[in-house]
Amino acid sequence: MEISPSQWILIMFSTFIIGMDSLKEIEISIPVAVRVRDTISLQCKYDLEGEPLYTVKWYKGTKEFFRFVPKELPNTKVFALPGIDVDLSKSTPNEVVLRNVQPEVTGRYKCEVSSDAPYFDTKWNSGYIYVIDAPLDDPSLLIEKNYVDVGDFITGNCTTLPSYPATNVSWYLNGKRIPERFSKKLEVTPEFMSSRRKHYVTMSGIELQIMESTFQNGKAFLSCVASLFNIYRGERKEVLEEAKPRPRPSSVLSSRDERSGGQQLEILPTLIVLVFLLIIYVHR
Repeated sequence: MEISPSQWILIMFSTFIIGMDSLKEIEISIPVAVRVRDTISLQCKYDLEGEPLYTVKWYKGTKEFFRFVPKELPNTKVFALPGIDVDLSKSTPNEVVLRNVQPEVTGRYKCEVSSDAPYFDTKWNSGYIYVIDAPLDDPSLLIEKNYVDVGDFITGNCTTLPSYPATNVSWYLNGKRIPERFSKKLEVTPEFMSSRRKHYVTMSGIELQIMESTFQNGKAFLSCVASLFNIYRGERKEVLEEAKPRPRPSSVLSSRDERSGGQQLEILPTLIVLVFLLIIYVHR
């Protein structure tokens, strides 16, 4: 049977539509957070379902910094971007290795994959990377007092050292998380950290009423925990002790005074008799 030109067009169009779905969804694996000067791996997994690969491209934001084209020689190209240092010896069509990452590496990264002719199907996926500056020490914790009575209200303040981005603060009483009363993030510019971006100090506070159930064997443990992704965790802890009535020294002294006064009253009649007898003896 002879196929008409219109039927050929329909067949070609159908084949083109079917081919458009030849490239499956792309999966990427990139670290959410890394430290300055780390070496990191950006991975891009894709299934062309038998179709040839045309190109793999990596972008930071809208700017391309890595390209792999199997039909070209050399088949890899790197485009300079601030803070990005591609290790070509370890990079492949499925992985890009960045060494000595700098603060400028923070941003959104996209992997874009295209199949070759005749369909040139293109798909992409993206994720965000934070290059962090972690606090250099644990947070500070200040409370009103350590000795408390049932029914007392106490307030606490937890302050972190500078970081980028801002550190999260959580409160715990005897190991159980409690809600914060307020939280404030202050922008700072520490000299000992990178001046190329903002840094933040987090201040968090709570207010607690002491209940009988607060104490365990007369003590309670209040702590604040500062965290930044899965890279940094710092903790400070204070011990709250149940106030107990103390013995009053005045009561001990008064009892002694009472005993000594009683003894003086018993001795007085004897002294009077002795003095009277002495007077009679002298006048004889």
